[in-house]
Amino acid sequence: MSEIKKILACIRTADKRFNLINKKDRIAIGISGGKDSMLLFYALHLYSKFSFVDFKIVPIIIDLGFDNFNPKPILDFIESFGYKLEVYEAKDVYKILLLNQKDKSHLPCSICSKMKKAIIDKAAKKFNCNKVAFAHHADDAIETLFLNEIKGGKISTFSPKMFLTKDEITFIRPLILVFENDISKTVKALNIPVLESTCPANKKTEREEIKILLNQLYKKYPEARQNFLNMISNYDNFQLWDEYEVRHIENSYITLKYCRNASDIQKFLNYHSLSKLKYDYNYLIFLKEKIIGTFAYNIENNELILKSIYFRNKNMEKLYFEPVIKEIEVLLFEKYNPIILKTTAKLKYFKENYKKEGQYYVLQLSGKLSKILRKN
Repeated sequence: MSEIKKILACIRTADKRFNLINKKDRIAIGISGGKDSMLLFYALHLYSKFSFVDFKIVPIIIDLGFDNFNPKPILDFIESFGYKLEVYEAKDVYKILLLNQKDKSHLPCSICSKMKKAIIDKAAKKFNCNKVAFAHHADDAIETLFLNEIKGGKISTFSPKMFLTKDEITFIRPLILVFENDISKTVKALNIPVLESTCPANKKTEREEIKILLNQLYKKYPEARQNFLNMISNYDNFQLWDEYEVRHIENSYITLKYCRNASDIQKFLNYHSLSKLKYDYNYLIFLKEKIIGTFAYNIENNELILKSIYFRNKNMEKLYFEPVIKEIEVLLFEKYNPIILKTTAKLKYFKENYKKEGQYYVLQLSGKLSKILRKN
């Protein structure tokens, strides 16, 4: 029983760190039949017995239309604990995946993942659940991190908890601190039944390649596995180039800096004497090392609303407003093309260069960058 105790300890730690489970929660567990989701079901069943929080679990399995789908072996196991395994039919998924199969040898995993999330969301609502628990574990988080770095050029992985505002449902990952080898040991020790994957792409994905690569690394550096997991939340020692990344306006001492970190945000708030941010995207304007202004914008329905271009010193505004706004236009074009730029600022520059539409001055950012550069 030591194996399951370790799993439960990890779930409890994750619950406390990330506030995963609350009183009166009704949690849909996405069951695939694999070892991860089967252990998640069993562990949350036990956790609900000794946890001080009163919550319920609802195991749900989706019939995606793959051949040889048969949940009977796991259905009996789940029902032996007094639960009903809810089967949610979505057989059209496999047909859609086949239609999007480009090389005739591999199903599109990204499309499948998005569709499964949307379907489990619908299923959760059907069974009156306010949360969905996925069985992603620590190794999944590390593999996603490396997959995004290698294939996507970004440092990111999935979150322990995610609230979908539009759907008003929360996704949680209670196994986020559990390693896969501990899951395998526990499932074997407790003789928990599992289903073989019926997906034709199983073990043939880029994620599987990353898993193999990492396992080779772990053989040489065993401590790397835990250190990689520690790294994801090692905020105090998170050092990338964001502190120094700026946008320099050529032939000037002017730079624009996006407020990526707490230090930048505090500088933005201090410059305005504000207590909190009002906008989604906030920038500092520097002359050499001194802040001389700020600008901010929101994005709403594929329209970019320039909310604020602020210079505290009027002489600085007179000298630098035009080169700054021209650089902003290029920056936004490069980042969002095509998009509509709108502002309510009644300034000479906007009156002369933008089209008046109601309360807004409007600029269509589309086409080629050379068009914007010629204008500037």
